[in-house]
Amino acid sequence: MYGDDSEGGRMAERRGGQPDVLDLWRQLTVLTGRLGQTLDKRLVREFDLTLTELLVLDELTRGNPRGMRIQDLSDAVALDQSSMSRLVSRLTAKQLAARVSCDHDRRGVYCQITDLGTERYAAATRVSRAELGAALDAAAFDDRLASLVARLTRPVVAPADT
Repeated sequence: MYGDDSEGGRMAERRGGQPDVLDLWRQLTVLTGRLGQTLDKRLVREFDLTLTELLVLDELTRGNPRGMRIQDLSDAVALDQSSMSRLVSRLTAKQLAARVSCDHDRRGVYCQITDLGTERYAAATRVSRAELGAALDAAAFDDRLASLVARLTRPVVAPADT
């Protein structure tokens, strides 16, 4: 499936002129793993936030100001409900989020971002964007990831009106 390229790395077998989808998946997994580890370390060090906690705060800033159901947060960041409940407990302990009840849906538990959470989210997001941009720029020079980075970072072109 792989042939040696001139750099000694691996190159995806081409199928109909396109990279093998399994190879693209592997590249994506490697890239997100590397970026996630790098970003997670920096977020914990500078903001006492994990990357997953930042993603939950991001969802809370985009959702209803009165809060989001824990189940909806779970779906949004691909965590099971038990893991999300523990994560919300950590955010609550840090005073970055609060559990709230909703008058119209007493069955569900809701989570709402606090003012401190909004401030920490804004600062962490600025750093995250810069860190991710730098990491993607560096990954663009890795022969094993360059084609994937090019696909991810190329401008989206709107279809022409016909």
